Amino acid sequence: MDNFIWKALTIPVTLDKKIDYKGAFNLEPNALVFFDLDGTLLNQHSQVNPEVASAIHQLRENGSMPIIATGRTNIEVDEIMEMTGINSIVSMNGQHVTFDGEEVYASVLETAVLDRLKEATNERNEGLSFYSNRLIRCTRHNELLEKAYNMIHSPIPQIDESIYHREDIHMALVLAEAGDEYYHREFPELFFIRNSPFSMDTIVKGGSKAKGIEALIERLNFQNIPTFAFGDGRNDLEMFGAVKHPIAMGNAISDLKNVAEFVTTSNVEGGIITGLKKYDLI
Repeated sequence: MDNFIWKALTIPVTLDKKIDYKGAFNLEPNALVFFDLDGTLLNQHSQVNPEVASAIHQLRENGSMPIIATGRTNIEVDEIMEMTGINSIVSMNGQHVTFDGEEVYASVLETAVLDRLKEATNERNEGLSFYSNRLIRCTRHNELLEKAYNMIHSPIPQIDESIYHREDIHMALVLAEAGDEYYHREFPELFFIRNSPFSMDTIVKGGSKAKGIEALIERLNFQNIPTFAFGDGRNDLEMFGAVKHPIAMGNAISDLKNVAEFVTTSNVEGGIITGLKKYDLI
C-alpha cells in the first residue's frame, strides 16, 4: 500500500489511488463498526471482558469490520487488539489511522506550536505529554500526571522534553485540572478536549475521530457501507456525526445520549453485546 500522510497545518497530500480491500471477508464488509475504548469497549479495569471479545470475533465472522476509535495511541492498545482480533485503529482522536497494519492517515502537530505549548505549561507549573504512534513521553512527573494515567490503568511515561524534535507527534496531553479557557484563547490553532478531571487531549484544530474515520472510509472506498459507532465521552461527539448509526453507552455523557440513535446498557453491563444484537450484527 502507498502511504498517505496528511501533515496538519501544511498542504494535504491528495490520494490518486484507492485501496481495493477484500481482506479476510473475500468481499466488501457488511458494515464498519467503530468502538471507543475507555468507558465503552473496556470495563472499569480498562480490560476487555471475555464475552465482549467473543462478540467482536463473532462480528468479524458475520462479515462486519470492527475498528477501534480512541484517544489512546497505538502502543497502548496492542493487547486489546490481540484479544479482540481487531487490526485497524483510528487513534489519538483521529490523528493517526492504521488499516491492517498500514498507516493510511496522519496529522502531525508543528514543532513550533509544541515549543509554545511546552513553554506555557512550564510557566503554569503544569505538565505536558507527547504522543507519537510508537511512544509516549512527558515533561515532568507529578501527582496529577500519576492520577491521569492511573485512571486509565496506563504506565507512567518517561520524561523527555525534546522528543517532539525527533518524532512526529500526533497528539499532546495537557496535565491540568483547570485553565481550559486559557489554552483555548492562547492556542487557537489547537483543539483541547477535557478527557478527565486531570487532563486535556490536544490535537490540531479541526481534528477529531470523525476526521480520521472519514479519511479511512475515503481511502478504502467504503462510502456505501453502513457505519456504526459506540462511544461514551465528549471526544465521541464528532464521531457520532460521521456514522449512520451512533450508539451511546448507558454510562455516556448526556450530550452524547442526546444525539445517539440508540442508548444501550453501560460498558459493565454488556452494552456492546446489547448494541450489536440490537442491529443484528451478531
